[in-house]
Amino acid sequence: MPNHRTLRLALLGSISLFAAGGPAFAAQAAEETDEAAAETSAIVVTGSRIARTGIDAPTPTVSVGAEDIESGGVTNVVDLLNELPQISTGLSNANTSFSFGNVGLNQIDLRNLGVRRTLTLVDGRRRAGTPDDSNFLAFDLSNIPTALIQRVEVQTGGTSAVYGADAVAGVVNIILRDDFEGMEAFGQYGITGEGDYHTATYGVTVGANYDRGNAVLHVSRSENGLITRGERDQAFPFAFVSNPANTGPDDGIPARIPRDDLRFAYFGLPNLTSYLPFGPNGAWTDVIFDPALQTFRPLAAGPDGVIDGTYSAGEGGTQAADTRVAPLKRTNIYAKADYDLTNDLTFFTEAMFSDTKAVDRIGAVFDSWSTFVSIDNPFMPEAVRQGLIAAGEDSFGYAREHAEFGMRTSKIHRQYYSVSAGFEGTIADNWNWSVVGDYGQSSTSNRQLNDRIDERWFAASDAIRDPVTGQIVCRSAEARAAGCVPVNVFGQGTISPAAVDWISADHTSVTDTSQFLAQALVAGDLFELPAGAVKVSAGAEYRKESLDFKPSYVWEHATGFFASQFSPVDESNDVREAFAEVLVPVLRDQPFAHSLELEGAYRVSDYQRAGTVDSWKLAGSWAPVRDVRFRVTKAKAVRAPSLGELFDPGSRGATGLVDPCDPLALDAGSSSRRDNCLALGLDPVTFDPNTRRMTTLLFTTGNPNLDVEEGDTWTAGVVVAPRWIPGLSFSADWYRIKLDGGIARIGAQQTADNCVDLPSLDNQFCDFVTRGPGGDIIEVKDSYVNASSFEVEGIDFELAYRARLSDLFGGDGDLGSLSLRGLASYLKDNIFVDRDLVTGEETAFDDAGEADNPKFRAVLNATYLNGPFRLSWQSRYVDGTVTNNDLADPAEDVGEFYHIPSVWYHDMSIGYDGIENLSLYGGVNNLFDTGPRYHPFTYRGTSAYDDVVGRFFYVGAKLRFGRD
Repeated sequence: MPNHRTLRLALLGSISLFAAGGPAFAAQAAEETDEAAAETSAIVVTGSRIARTGIDAPTPTVSVGAEDIESGGVTNVVDLLNELPQISTGLSNANTSFSFGNVGLNQIDLRNLGVRRTLTLVDGRRRAGTPDDSNFLAFDLSNIPTALIQRVEVQTGGTSAVYGADAVAGVVNIILRDDFEGMEAFGQYGITGEGDYHTATYGVTVGANYDRGNAVLHVSRSENGLITRGERDQAFPFAFVSNPANTGPDDGIPARIPRDDLRFAYFGLPNLTSYLPFGPNGAWTDVIFDPALQTFRPLAAGPDGVIDGTYSAGEGGTQAADTRVAPLKRTNIYAKADYDLTNDLTFFTEAMFSDTKAVDRIGAVFDSWSTFVSIDNPFMPEAVRQGLIAAGEDSFGYAREHAEFGMRTSKIHRQYYSVSAGFEGTIADNWNWSVVGDYGQSSTSNRQLNDRIDERWFAASDAIRDPVTGQIVCRSAEARAAGCVPVNVFGQGTISPAAVDWISADHTSVTDTSQFLAQALVAGDLFELPAGAVKVSAGAEYRKESLDFKPSYVWEHATGFFASQFSPVDESNDVREAFAEVLVPVLRDQPFAHSLELEGAYRVSDYQRAGTVDSWKLAGSWAPVRDVRFRVTKAKAVRAPSLGELFDPGSRGATGLVDPCDPLALDAGSSSRRDNCLALGLDPVTFDPNTRRMTTLLFTTGNPNLDVEEGDTWTAGVVVAPRWIPGLSFSADWYRIKLDGGIARIGAQQTADNCVDLPSLDNQFCDFVTRGPGGDIIEVKDSYVNASSFEVEGIDFELAYRARLSDLFGGDGDLGSLSLRGLASYLKDNIFVDRDLVTGEETAFDDAGEADNPKFRAVLNATYLNGPFRLSWQSRYVDGTVTNNDLADPAEDVGEFYHIPSVWYHDMSIGYDGIENLSLYGGVNNLFDTGPRYHPFTYRGTSAYDDVVGRFFYVGAKLRFGRD
């Protein structure tokens, strides 16, 4: 009978569940595989709870190992995963600024289907989620210390039947180091070629094996500095603007042209700008207040004046001080222990804790024609008053950034912890079981600094001179009784500290989430067939999630800047599930059938709020000869709406929007746009929308009437590992995921666009767009809906080769070894389909090859090893894209800038492990300081594929004692 530890490792690898087993089992499986396969296969099992080697698995999987993390100088594993071709734009520290609370979050998006359709596991087990700013819960990968990761497996097929909801696009499984013995201290420091973005990570791991188990404790700290937009030449707008040379449709002249080094004509300046009769001979013109002259003068906006009602080529505001990459501090603690109670029974426990603090800053509160100054305001200079009187005006509106308040700042403090305990054991020789309970909780404190109480602001802006005292006071007696301090907006730095203190507010909102999980599993060999044992696994799971969002008084009652409103929510949801999986070996070592296996899985889930749903998987793999294996998977996936989608409490705010019926935008949409805008009564020549000058009210909300999503998944591929070329393996896998009833909140701009881009105006999106009597958009509702369908289709490729140089070139000495690995993905379709509610006609919007959905992405790694020396090179390629696939004539829109160029990055690293107990490494990321690409869609770092950090240098060291 095998010893207990061997059985325990086999169990835990089989179920991919517990921290103690996954990595060790992978190593054991590799030993059981022939040498060539062990050297060449980069495919590791994730999408199954039945034990088998990766090369035999029917579902394609990509693995990223600890050596990849170290050689890339990665302090946040998401930064490395986001470079994989299968992964799209999720949330990371590089793209979470300018949000209500996402800064510092790290969540993964597979297959362009969104974070919420990607399931993240730790050692095969779900963990509690951390909320984003829409209260959707997904696991934050930064809760796991990077130094403790042994590998990350990314499986991108339908695995809902195996792991449950949220696995529609696939699974990211983080495998932690296990059976650690001794002590390892580590430290890494990095800095950019610009001399900023200082990063540091350091920590220690200690572990011990004892007679009946193992215990590990890890503590680490990571910090990174701030990068502002000004430090990366992103302070100034680079945008498409109307082309003055354009004469109309079908003239061969682009309607829009790109212009860079612009300014904001009415935004970002700590001084008054307006549109007033202060031009030559009293002409109405764009003006700016001149403190020296104590009156308005024409704005020096450049030879073209104010462009499209927004931009200036001369005087204007910038976003130089705004955050591009947020400063962050994080502490991680992890501990685990297991103890063999008997030879067939083990008790284990695990705990993890993460504390993250991040700071996001954007410009100070401002006015954009939302406040008016009366002609009797005593702060108004006399020359301004007389000019207004001459024009017959008794007040005026203005734009001004109120820098006296300080930058609006979000201070995010997240704390996460989870504890788990369970038992695992063996029954007979080939049956293994486990039970586990896990409780996790996250708490997010979101403190908003330098907000503005609008009621007080408007009262303070309406000043008069007290006829008794002669002092300048607030007009409202009620406001005066409350301590109102009047404000003077004429000039820079003119709002007094006392007024700022009375008007401004700092306030804190808190979100608490939790998950309780109880799970029982059993796995083993059911009976023997001539081709091998029939393997099964089965289990049951109970899971309960809760969400408790407590907005600040300012947010709940919409008293702050722009009347941003968030309502409290306190809801929970639970699910009971049962699942089973079977693997049947049909043929082995037969003519034209080196092996043939079939596999099936089924899961039934009973959701508290979505009812009973089921999912299933059928798969097979066939190797006609030892060197070639074909694999196919057909699966049905389901995803019930999450708490955030059901109960997002609703928030009101403002957003910059382009009215699709703007004459400048009529040719930027579908062929239906012009006719639909005309049907709305909007003149295609003279309509002058307010979106050119001001932001639009936005109401985002959840939808308690959402239904479940259903996904249909196909994968089919081939794996080749020819014996006559030792060390070589190749795989190609086609995939298609079609999601019906997909839950989506597609954004204010897309909502407004879809309203007029669909064949008729009688569609669900027009119900979400409110226009005023003059046709201007007043408010857009951005609510979750069960959209008609999403569909993604493409092909993944992987090529790996490993060889000793002496075998290739001859010679008696050890010349070292070379490893090459290439990953590539071709995106054929990325389709959103909507159905016209009247005609039933379906309209497909295919984003493949558009903006952030490149059709081709690839990563190539090369590593040279010679004894203790390592040299690595990584190249990452992102294909060129276009601005909009739906344009009837791209040349009539933006001309040659319809095409967004490709980008190619290169990284290099070096390591030396030849000093006793000490390893040294270092490297350069973005070796040639590439990007961002010169295009309005990418230059300001708005694309996830454009590096905003620049050339980055890092060095690190590891000190080890007492390890085997």
